[in-house]
Amino acid sequence: MTKKTVAFLAVCVACQSALYAGEPSERYYTTDEVVVTSSHFSEKEKESARFITVADSEKLKKTGATNAIEALSRIGGLGYKSLAPLGVNKLGMNSSVYIRGMADGELILVNGMPVQQAASKGYDLSAISIDQIERIEVLKGAASTLYGADAMSGVINIVTKKPSGETSATASVEFGNESWMNHGVSVNLPGATIGFRYQHMGELDNVGRQFTNKYTNALDETDRYMFSLNLSPFADTYIDYQYSGYETGFIDRYDSGLVERTDQQSDFHFLNIRYESDVFKAKLYGVYDNRVQTEYVDGVFESEVERLNYNYGAETDYRFLFSRGFELSVGADYVHRYAEYSNIYGEKSRDDYGVFAELKKRFGDDVILTFGGREQFIDNEAETTDYNVFLPSVGLMWKASDDLNLFANAGKAFQAPTFTQLYYDSKTIKGNPDLKPESGWSYETGFKWNCDCASARISGFWMTYDDKIQIDRKTKPYRYFNAGAYETKGIEWELGLRPFYGEAGILGRVSLSAAGYWADPVSEDIYGEKYQPGPKFQNTFGITYASIPFGLDLRCRILAGRQDNLDNYTAFDLSGRVKAGPGNVTVAVENLFDTEIQTSGNLVETASSRYVYYDPGRLLRVGYAVAL
Repeated sequence: MTKKTVAFLAVCVACQSALYAGEPSERYYTTDEVVVTSSHFSEKEKESARFITVADSEKLKKTGATNAIEALSRIGGLGYKSLAPLGVNKLGMNSSVYIRGMADGELILVNGMPVQQAASKGYDLSAISIDQIERIEVLKGAASTLYGADAMSGVINIVTKKPSGETSATASVEFGNESWMNHGVSVNLPGATIGFRYQHMGELDNVGRQFTNKYTNALDETDRYMFSLNLSPFADTYIDYQYSGYETGFIDRYDSGLVERTDQQSDFHFLNIRYESDVFKAKLYGVYDNRVQTEYVDGVFESEVERLNYNYGAETDYRFLFSRGFELSVGADYVHRYAEYSNIYGEKSRDDYGVFAELKKRFGDDVILTFGGREQFIDNEAETTDYNVFLPSVGLMWKASDDLNLFANAGKAFQAPTFTQLYYDSKTIKGNPDLKPESGWSYETGFKWNCDCASARISGFWMTYDDKIQIDRKTKPYRYFNAGAYETKGIEWELGLRPFYGEAGILGRVSLSAAGYWADPVSEDIYGEKYQPGPKFQNTFGITYASIPFGLDLRCRILAGRQDNLDNYTAFDLSGRVKAGPGNVTVAVENLFDTEIQTSGNLVETASSRYVYYDPGRLLRVGYAVAL
């Protein structure tokens, strides 16, 4: 056991032994908990034949995260990659998460609707404030039957908050080192919720190093503005709008003395209108993501580039409930994807549309058998091949006892090439319009167990795919090709324990948790040589104390067996609140021991480009939040 781990546990014990006893608020999975990601319609998490992580708003706040991508990096069970602090989009390169060690296989949804760009499958989840999230559902394994293209390794569905029907208001302020500020206000009215948040971070030096080209990276001052509006004008009808805009700059300081700077202004809009009942759903949505980059060399204007992505689409679902335990869900969806990258490939678009059905059969109260199928169509530009593929799936859930459910599933996955892979056109990189989609199968089996004081979800998995899209960097210009197979197999877990459940006093309010995976991801390049595409091990340990006057959450994040010679790391985070007057004093310390964390990079000696990006280090935040 390392000294940092001992210190971490000692702080936990010391803090918990000094607390005033109140009413606990921490809980674990119950059979009444429902999710929609695995079925389009609500179902009990324990009855799903899939491994699903559900993090509600309280759990997300306890991580100390300020936005969705930070929260995903801390809840456990996901690898994390970032090219700039705060999860900021760096010149079109986004922060992302790995599911089961598989890179670029996740599909990102907001309220069940896809928000990823067609240009490079990027997503900027730093644009969604944590206080506007009702819950995050993470479904592991292939989900293309329900969600079509891009749901290769799993689906992450961010569900925004609905109007509560009450009249209230909240306000918060927060300050920290590195000139950190995080201030927000939210107003709840019958049928409407309005929120605004402002965040600021000062300049951060040495957040990356480019060894091949010999320069260091810095992030200039960052200002972010977030606005949200949630309406429910009629029963079961919701209108959700999210906006995030930020300004920042990226500074490259060469060893030779040359300084290159890129100022970046980004605007993200998300709008959906949805009707949701127990048997019928209809949705319309749109996503608009625009980024303007202005480049300077030694303070002299060089160029300005604008990159625009937007999606819009619709979906409808209907559920038929029959006698004898039969249930049939059918639906259709359509997505139009557009990107304008004038300096790379101009304007490009594609249309995704599909029809799907899912049949469930209940055998008494103990067994649920599920069959699903989707016919997926993708219409590309005229010079590119269109795609048409059938995507089946099957799942089985068996209630072995009141506490224990066993499950298994298998499904076919499908992922279309991005616009960058198809059309990129520069002196150094060429797209390939003849690329085939990636496709394959995902298999999984495990169990879900819970009692009053503990819960466990454990799953073994094997995910295997063909036609991995790779880039050949041995000859110039670089070009994309379909390579060989790639796969990942391993085990995933999510565990919770209240070791002193039922006891009065302090110890009865202490809970422990662990969430993570071990995997063996392997991929082939275009020459048939195998390499590791993602991290092999991730786990987050947590110790939580929850009462009315006081709350404390301490977490230990571990990422190991990393790819590209990146260093393993163990980082500790603390967040807490103390009742003070009409509100709560909040405290958060990210990276408690100021560990060096390499968030992404390639440090292989033979790599054509060697580089690394770093976490900015310890961040201490103190604030006050009040309900008005």
